Amino acid sequence: MNASGIENYPGLQNIVVEVLNELEIDYRIEDAEYIHFQVTGDSGALECEIHTEDEKDWRSLATSVSSPTYVPRARFPQVSEWIIRRNFSLKLGAYHLDLDDGNIQFRLGVLLGDSLATPEIVRTNLLAAIHVMDSSVPEIMTMAFSDRSALDIIEEAERQDGEGEVAPGTPLQ
Repeated sequence: MNASGIENYPGLQNIVVEVLNELEIDYRIEDAEYIHFQVTGDSGALECEIHTEDEKDWRSLATSVSSPTYVPRARFPQVSEWIIRRNFSLKLGAYHLDLDDGNIQFRLGVLLGDSLATPEIVRTNLLAAIHVMDSSVPEIMTMAFSDRSALDIIEEAERQDGEGEVAPGTPLQ
């Protein structure tokens, strides 16, 4: 649905705030485009940021979720390999490593263009980003604080998820 002609369109940031209120998540608005909050997942406290752009012909929603741990600089090469392997198989979103401080984030962006944002779109993207990072933290911790290889850790996680077979031709081979 084209949002440009809708008089009562509440605005993307207002829709995000509505969803966070429904989910009973405390947040702080940094400026007209950024909302910050923290959620507690199975793996610990996850720092989250939602960036909204809501211009007349341009709407986008980007959700970033940070791991509760930082990667030691000595493990950057191994963790980078893990990120590349994991990103290769993702359909949406991507992991990122901040090379200054070792923070790992999962980012999920949605380009809405001139379409109408809905609470369902916001909720789905937010919960998906949180779930992906929360479920990845055990792998990230193992990568950051052990001598195991990225391939070994990913293969073990796949076996634990009941998806023990890896399709030929993937970067895990």
